Amino acid sequence: MSTRTMLTPKTEPVGADGFTLRERAWKREADKHVQALNALLAERGAAIRFAFPAPVALPFEGPLPDEAYAGAPLLVDELEDVLQLSAALLHAVRTGAEETADERVLLLRRAALADRLALAAPHDSTTQHRAIRAAHVLMTFDVVHHTGCGPYGADSIEADGAGGPRAYVRQEYAAWHVPLAPGEGI
Repeated sequence: MSTRTMLTPKTEPVGADGFTLRERAWKREADKHVQALNALLAERGAAIRFAFPAPVALPFEGPLPDEAYAGAPLLVDELEDVLQLSAALLHAVRTGAEETADERVLLLRRAALADRLALAAPHDSTTQHRAIRAAHVLMTFDVVHHTGCGPYGADSIEADGAGGPRAYVRQEYAAWHVPLAPGEGI
């Protein structure tokens, strides 16, 4: 009498396509559901289509802080500039001369300041949360107003991952802030 070994996910043979028999059956079933979903979306006129497996975005690193904030004002000066921009924007809103570009610059500089403060205090969770929240405010503004200068948009899948919001701020700050070369601006 021969003993038969039980097939488990660890002992099941893998085919030439890299799937086990069980995984192939699951994939076929998932493909059927994706096809049905795409047919339903097409019937309703939606432009979106799904694929299985879903594409996974690579982590979005963005420019390194040293690159993004090269030539940026000192933190104290940046804070003073953000406060002055806030006061100027508040005055503009009260007088009815609000500009979207001015608001974006304020949000960008505030998010960059929060990111730089979080980089200076990596173990302070409050500072880290504030940097992420300021980044999300900037990203929301950019999505709503279709603004942004870098290669990745605020609504891109790359900017949605872990570290993506703060990397997005660095990308946008680097695109906005062009430091003066030595001897220029005198």
